[in-house]
Amino acid sequence: MKKITILFTAAICISTAINAQTTASLQLAKGQKYLVDNKMETTSSTEMQGQTMETKANIASTYKIVVNDKTADNYNLTNTISRIVMNMSMMGNEINFDSDKKEDMSGQMGEGLKDVVNHPQNVVMDNTGKIINQPATDSSVSQIAKQLNFAASGYGAQMAFLALPKNLKPGTTWTEKTDDNGITRTTNYTIKEVNGNIATVTFTGTVATDTKMEQQGMEITTKTSGKFSGEEKVDSKSGVIQSSNTVADATGTVSAMGQDFPTSSKVSSTTTVKSL
Repeated sequence: MKKITILFTAAICISTAINAQTTASLQLAKGQKYLVDNKMETTSSTEMQGQTMETKANIASTYKIVVNDKTADNYNLTNTISRIVMNMSMMGNEINFDSDKKEDMSGQMGEGLKDVVNHPQNVVMDNTGKIINQPATDSSVSQIAKQLNFAASGYGAQMAFLALPKNLKPGTTWTEKTDDNGITRTTNYTIKEVNGNIATVTFTGTVATDTKMEQQGMEITTKTSGKFSGEEKVDSKSGVIQSSNTVADATGTVSAMGQDFPTSSKVSSTTTVKSL
């Protein structure tokens, strides 16, 4: 079980580091509702005790976002994870889970996710798309929920919105740098084309992680560096992302039980956002 925990941590870690915001302003309507669907595929290889262990995981998550109000420069949101589907292969173990299935929610995986699925979260986001307040991760939340780290995306908000500079035109570029919770990221954006209200935005970047978490009584430290790239279609008036595709890769080490384990990960992610 400890090996599986280490492998899963290595496979998921980079996925929390492929979103970024600009410094322009979002224009969201009070009462508007959005449905956010994200699908993520990860492949991770970790060398342990002279063996190369490969982990594969396909994770689909669905979020519902409601814009409750805007006060000053902030948006008050209610974000809910409405469904999680996971298919994972680790060290010969197959794990399949669908939160819509009663029997899955009654099992070990469901027990670990029962406190996050269909539990509304109050999130405050400023008009640049930065999350400035959200519920702290409860100490009672399961290890699997902590590893999936839904809070890193603002429970879907950072997948749904991207504030764009004004006076858009093809070739417009800007750079964002962030350093948060052990994740340092630089993202370079370019406007590829503008078709009516829809702007196609390409991006490339680098990311470095240095994070720690406690699992089953042991401390796991993950240190990686990598790069990512992708493309998004964004409503230039509101800042609502219509669709997004990202690929990322990273290499580094996972340290646990007094040992360092070399690891490498590849992640691909697709997101669609619909108004309800």
